[in-house]
Amino acid sequence: MKKVIVILFACFSLVSYAQQDPLYSQYQFNQLMINPAYAGIYNRLSVGAISRFQWAGIDGSPRTNTLTAQSSLAEGKIGLGVLILNDRFGVSNNYELQFASSYNIKFNSTTKLAMGIQGGFVQFGYDFSKVNFDFFDDPELINGHDNVIKPNFGAGIMLLNPNFFIGASVPRILNVSVTDGSIVSERYKRHYYLTAGITAEIQKTPVKATTLIRSMAGETYSFDITISALLEDVMWAGVSVRDLKHFGILGIFELGETLKLGYSFELPTNNLIHGNYGTHEVSINYNIRYGYGRQEPIFF
Repeated sequence: MKKVIVILFACFSLVSYAQQDPLYSQYQFNQLMINPAYAGIYNRLSVGAISRFQWAGIDGSPRTNTLTAQSSLAEGKIGLGVLILNDRFGVSNNYELQFASSYNIKFNSTTKLAMGIQGGFVQFGYDFSKVNFDFFDDPELINGHDNVIKPNFGAGIMLLNPNFFIGASVPRILNVSVTDGSIVSERYKRHYYLTAGITAEIQKTPVKATTLIRSMAGETYSFDITISALLEDVMWAGVSVRDLKHFGILGIFELGETLKLGYSFELPTNNLIHGNYGTHEVSINYNIRYGYGRQEPIFF
């Protein structure tokens, strides 16, 4: 009985379903979470935090907390950034630390090309004591913990100006597999990201549309589309859709030139709509502008 439970659980949780990257609704306001080329892309010091509570009300649903900090150096030619992340889902509880660096090439006063790399460590942790069995005869599983720390690195590129951007990235290039005796557990599969966005003015109101396409090692993909408008130069208000199944709204409040507060809400239209209270995401971002270079507005 002991071996059957362990093997079935390992096959279901670790082999069939490799860990996926966290989802974000507000990625377009801080793309360091998915692309190291975004590090220091603006002439300012920026510190941000974002928390996502997915499928609220369902036990073991995903919870993601992310902290980022970034800055530009050498009059905007070099960017540095750091990302700290905790992602929980079911019995998994993962931590990540990444350091990013970018190099910016300016084509003119408004358009730049950024190339970035990052590197760090990811801890994949599993707490099997959170699993409830009707019949339980294995004391090892009661306090059973499985933790694996693996290095990883990523790369990205981004072309940006106040009117548009396009970016491509692979934040974690290395697949992660662990051999547990005779079982090979695939803990992580490489993800590919393609992002793009445009801004325009409609009756003197800035409007932007952004999209994100995400693929996991060529097997699955998803896409997001978000349209938002800057109302009275105070709040970005928008709507979003993911895979034509999840619909959401968002609001990003700009409190002066330094502080931004954000909230977004998503609700699925499939069977997941029953038994949960939607997905909630809150964010805060603090910016300090530097004295050198052009102080362009942060549209992306």
